Amino acid sequence: MNTERRQSPRRRIQTAVVVVCDGGLARLPALVVDQSETGVRLRLADDKPIQSDCYILFGHRIEPCRLVWQASRSAGLAFTG
Repeated sequence: MNTERRQSPRRRIQTAVVVVCDGGLARLPALVVDQSETGVRLRLADDKPIQSDCYILFGHRIEPCRLVWQASRSAGLAFTG
């Protein structure tokens, strides 16, 4: 039996975002597949690593984040702002 470990429930969405790392030098296109009050799960366009501290661009909004986990093109980010 799986035990839910998330602090808040997630809702499924499909929103295109850009993950910005490396002081703004690396920009990784991604799709948010689900989101909660505390973070997001992403599907990256390419199999590239995300640095621990980054931010995501939601249209005209910037959300500072930290990497929680990454497995190939999927990643979980927690909001830090």
